Amino acid sequence: MEEKKRFYKSAVINKKGFEQAAAQEADRRLMESYYPPSAGYLQALVTDACDRLDYEGSFIYDEYPDKNTIERICGQICGQAESCSELQGMENRGTGEMLGDFVGVLFCQEVCKRRQRRKMVMPVHWRQNK
Repeated sequence: MEEKKRFYKSAVINKKGFEQAAAQEADRRLMESYYPPSAGYLQALVTDACDRLDYEGSFIYDEYPDKNTIERICGQICGQAESCSELQGMENRGTGEMLGDFVGVLFCQEVCKRRQRRKMVMPVHWRQNK
C-alpha cells in the first residue's frame, strides 16, 4: 500500500514545536513553585507589570528594549514590593540593595519569555512586514 504524503508538512513541524514549548512551560512552572515565598511574591508583581505591558507595539517587543524604561518599571515594582507586608522582612535582613537587582532579573526573564513566545506564535511573514 502506498504511503500517504502529508500536504501540510509544516503543521507537523509546528506541532512538535508547540509540544516542546508546552513541556518547557510546565518545567518552568514547576521550578517557579520551588521559589522561596518572597521570590514568589516578587514574581507575581513582575508578572502583573508584564501583563500590563503585553500589547501590540509595546516597548518590550522592540528589537532593543530601552534600558532606562526597564529600570524605571523595576523601580516601580520595588516600590510596590516595599509596601507589601509579606516582603517587609526582606528589607530588614539587609537585602534592600539586592531587591532592585532581583526584581530586574525577574523582569528581564519574564520579558524574554514573552518575546520568545510571541516569536513562536507569530507567523514569519508577519514579523518580516513589521
